[in-house]
Amino acid sequence: MAASPLTLHEFNDLIKNIETFYAVGKRFSIASANQSCPFLIQEASLAFAKVMMSLVGFLRFVRSSEYFAAQKELITDVSSASVMARQVLEDVISFLYLSEPNLTQEEQDFREFVWRLHGYTESVESAKLASPSNPELVAAIADREKARDFLTNDPRLLARLSAIEKNRRGRIRKGEQPHVLHDDEILERRGIKTEHYDLPRKVLSNFAHFSAFSGVMIMETRAEWEQSWPRFFLPALHVAYFTAEVLQAFIETFPKAGQLLNERERVLIVNYSGPLRQNAL
Repeated sequence: MAASPLTLHEFNDLIKNIETFYAVGKRFSIASANQSCPFLIQEASLAFAKVMMSLVGFLRFVRSSEYFAAQKELITDVSSASVMARQVLEDVISFLYLSEPNLTQEEQDFREFVWRLHGYTESVESAKLASPSNPELVAAIADREKARDFLTNDPRLLARLSAIEKNRRGRIRKGEQPHVLHDDEILERRGIKTEHYDLPRKVLSNFAHFSAFSGVMIMETRAEWEQSWPRFFLPALHVAYFTAEVLQAFIETFPKAGQLLNERERVLIVNYSGPLRQNAL
């Protein structure tokens, strides 16, 4: 997280553009609500809404933003901002995966089944931890096991499963993995250079789990915004890039959403999503 090449005024403009993306995303969500669509696209719509919630969560920790949470106590918190920035990136991955176009019906069915099986498994494991003696667990576990058996006995699903590399295949079979693709594969199918996701996610993950690296970053962040804002540059820049990408992908999924954009918004989305396909940002 090197010092920003921007001035504070330019950084403030970057934040205003991110706020514009949030306003566009909110507009898209409202316009597409209650539309009848296939299961994966329904889930993608939820993932998109989650991107927007994570986005505004990020802005609440950025003092240049009109969404900054300044009540009670004024805090310069690069750690929480970084955690929310990472969440934006991960939510975008989920949307891109769930909304991928041009899949065959068989591919869609396989992804839906793997997604549902993971949901069953998470529900069972969470219920076990909450109350191991819960009488409803017996039925829930039976449903999960039935789904696992179906995955390994249905010829179509089994053929799809067998084509996946061994380690991931085992996790999918157990219901431990919701995606049939790795993150890098999802990005590559969009034409995105994977290093533009891997680098910021690696850096930001140090704040999610805490480490000596993030501890130094936190200690070097000053309370005065005029001195501390450069620490927010990397999270903000990649939030802008990936939010623009998810807005573009949303338009591809729901073409009528493009009619809701003005020319400035359209240009911003193109300008911020484009660099993800370049060798260097």
